[in-house]
Amino acid sequence: MSKHYGEVVYLDVFGQPTIIIDSYETAVAILETSSASTSDRPRFVMAELVGLGYEFAVMGYSNAWRQRRRVFHSFFHQGVVSQYRPVHLREVRRLLSKLLDEPEKFLHHSRHYVGGAIMSAVYGIEVKDQNDKFMAIAERGGEIFSDVMAPGRYLVELVPLLARIPTWFPGASFKRKAARWERDIHDVRTAAYNAACEAIARGDAGLSMTSSLVDNSIREHGGVSAEDEEIFKDVTGVAYAAGTDTASTIATLTAFFLAMVVYPDVQRKAQAELDEIVGPDQLPEYSHQKSLPYVNAVMKECSRWHTVTPLLVPHRSIKDVEYNGYLIPAGSVLIANAWSMSRDPVAYPDPDRFMPERYLKGGKMNPEARDPLKFQFGFGRRICPGMPFSQDSLFLAIASVLHAYTIRPPPSVDDSSNLMRLGPKTPSGGALSYPDPFGCNITPRSELAASIIQQSRF
Repeated sequence: MSKHYGEVVYLDVFGQPTIIIDSYETAVAILETSSASTSDRPRFVMAELVGLGYEFAVMGYSNAWRQRRRVFHSFFHQGVVSQYRPVHLREVRRLLSKLLDEPEKFLHHSRHYVGGAIMSAVYGIEVKDQNDKFMAIAERGGEIFSDVMAPGRYLVELVPLLARIPTWFPGASFKRKAARWERDIHDVRTAAYNAACEAIARGDAGLSMTSSLVDNSIREHGGVSAEDEEIFKDVTGVAYAAGTDTASTIATLTAFFLAMVVYPDVQRKAQAELDEIVGPDQLPEYSHQKSLPYVNAVMKECSRWHTVTPLLVPHRSIKDVEYNGYLIPAGSVLIANAWSMSRDPVAYPDPDRFMPERYLKGGKMNPEARDPLKFQFGFGRRICPGMPFSQDSLFLAIASVLHAYTIRPPPSVDDSSNLMRLGPKTPSGGALSYPDPFGCNITPRSELAASIIQQSRF
């Protein structure tokens, strides 16, 4: 529609004004420059029915949202996320070790790398390698989130009055789903939090977001009020669910493995840079990051090449907004097409190709190149506050895996035409997008690399 009608498309959906924003520049003008009027959320009826109202990504622009976001931001903004780097370092060593033992399970190991870091940071809980109940709870929560937030999937979003019909009524299958899913979402919000609080009460809890919140409340107020506990459950539950399943990190790591299979030249260039800067006798550290422009460019290109949330989470205008001579009325639903922005041929020539060079100039990061993080994590006041933590996690994993391993196509993929078919496709289905299933062959780059991984086991 946008290619035919332009970068701003107006739709009337059952009387609901809906605006499709197709270009990055337009999204900035409407969702950032006018953010005071465009930072609300529409009502997500299915999210309410399954109990996702605590998730402040879907909350309206309210005092409750501001309060929860402020608490979350205090633990995850750019100035403090370095405190979690020892956790990332520990978990990435485990990732490398698991890849040595069972390389075919690289996606499972990647999920545990991300989940292990967030569980430790948020709750002080160490996840099990197999059948971890907290990982299973979060993964189920992520599946539900993706389903209920899929645009146009449920008629009740267009006709909210349907939420009042009884579960036995013909056509009320969505309510029966919601009743089942509500129990799963309750566990996402409470199971790990309760386990962390039990550890605090026993006196054997490690430092975490939960222990800090509880300890600060006890020190300042003599205890945790019922109101504060609800806020603590909300903000830790958001971090838990986002970090272990729905955050961009896991999908972007998956896209990284796929890109290295399809573009071996990129892999070789990144490894040459790592060999020069890090050297063969150690693993990458955060201190190396500023000296690894090509690896950083690979990370950015992974985020652009596969867009995790193709349509982001819609905004809603609370006041009339004028843009370029057009009136966007109050109450409009605003949908930013991040997938289209990632495929902008002006900002990203040959957009379907994986090219880290597009972010470089003279061997350094090019400040004039459009950073995909400017639209992949949302816009304005609704930008994802977990982005700094996610980027720290992503850098260390990509740099470490590239330094230690060679990633090749599986034996069944034997020519370039088959390889190219593995690339990202236009997303469909849920609100979140993951690459199609694929295999790869992961082997240590040398005996020295394998030995270093063995020595770094936890």
